[in-house]
Amino acid sequence: MNERIEVFVNDRKVTIYQGMTVKHALLACDQSLYTAAMAGQVLVVDQYGFAVGLEGALTEGARIYARLT
Repeated sequence: MNERIEVFVNDRKVTIYQGMTVKHALLACDQSLYTAAMAGQVLVVDQYGFAVGLEGALTEGARIYARLT
């Protein structure tokens, strides 16, 4: 069983471990995205435009986007 999954943050491929969250994907992509999300400067949404929390679960191939608020 593969312990790592690939997800996309703002269309950039990021490899994280299974069980990691949106927060971890942001950190793996760019720490400033995580910092901005924590400060409320960006909203993280899924590929359908629904807001997701920083503790939200991710699955293989998930796509999330950081949008300025």
